[in-house]
Amino acid sequence: MAARRIAVIGAGVLGTALAHRLTEERGTPVEVALLDGERPGHGTSRWSLAWLNSNGKAPRAYHDLGTRSMAAWGRLAERTGGDAWYRPVGNLRWAEEEKGMRRLAERVAWMTAWGYPAELVGRRRIADLEPALELPSDLTRAAWFPQEGYVLTELMIASLVERARAQGADVRSGPAGHVTAVEGEAGGPRVVRTADGGKLETDTVVCCAGRWTPEVSRLAGAPGAGVPIVDPQPPGSSAPALVVRAGPVRDAPLRVLHTPRVHLRAHGADSTQVHLEAGDVAVDLHTPERELDEWATTLLERARSLLPSLRNAEVVARKVCVRPMPPDGLPIVGPAAEAGGPYVAVTHSGVTLAPGLAELVAEELLTGRRHPDLAPFRPERFAPGSAGGE
Repeated sequence: MAARRIAVIGAGVLGTALAHRLTEERGTPVEVALLDGERPGHGTSRWSLAWLNSNGKAPRAYHDLGTRSMAAWGRLAERTGGDAWYRPVGNLRWAEEEKGMRRLAERVAWMTAWGYPAELVGRRRIADLEPALELPSDLTRAAWFPQEGYVLTELMIASLVERARAQGADVRSGPAGHVTAVEGEAGGPRVVRTADGGKLETDTVVCCAGRWTPEVSRLAGAPGAGVPIVDPQPPGSSAPALVVRAGPVRDAPLRVLHTPRVHLRAHGADSTQVHLEAGDVAVDLHTPERELDEWATTLLERARSLLPSLRNAEVVARKVCVRPMPPDGLPIVGPAAEAGGPYVAVTHSGVTLAPGLAELVAEELLTGRRHPDLAPFRPERFAPGSAGGE
């Protein structure tokens, strides 16, 4: 039997997880290529909070996909020796005002009704769960989500890329992985051309290019309307976000923390830094450097008020990242709506969903059968005349 040839474009967390999953296949002969114009994992995935959760996700099909994927992370880590990068440490969250805490209590009730582990805990339990914190004097309760956590994406991607390569995957990066054209029609042999003048013959093209999904899809034959994401270029776009890394920290937080003024977790294999974000940081691709520096300092000051061991820390790095955001907030997974387009997988929840989507997408690619769990997320919903494409 001739091997099925599959080219995955984009070596972020989702593309890498898919390529690795395909190399694990033993029932169907498959040749896997993984291409990226940068080093694997050095795009948005590198800067993600990488919070593993299905917390507040709706509708129910999206929530269920999230919980399925959280379980898939555990399976993936177990069979790949993922102790170095998999952190199922739980998540603490609280609000500043009583109104916010009421909404949080409502979320806990909603999540538990859906079978998702969540509870409200008191001040003593908060201190036990996160001894590194200096708790605000007025904090009396918080929401605790024990099955959540995070992934150290750089370590995870490096590990899975090497495992995929060892199992026969053709991994190309830099000019050799920068796709400049995709020739041929879907359903038949295709040729992927790269910036170094190389070419790759394949049967199936899968686009896992994150923010670059519309551009890569156009190269592969789809005009782009079938795989829309929020445009990051206009001033005020919701796609860009500021990420800050600070350190050193002596006593790093054990958990993922969502506090009213800063979201944080430990960063690095040795946890000597912290990763900082916040929902009220208004930046875009046009924000001046001076203003970005000011925001970075502000986030560090907010974190210092909670973590005394950040007293001597400084901003180590900051970056405005562009998050791939489908306009309705839901993943887009499947063959592009336009004839001749690639198979597409793009989602704002790329880290959480990566191993679950890798399992489902690999099954679809190798069997040719559509999986019912992906039905709500098809690109066709954005086709002209559909509810999403109007």
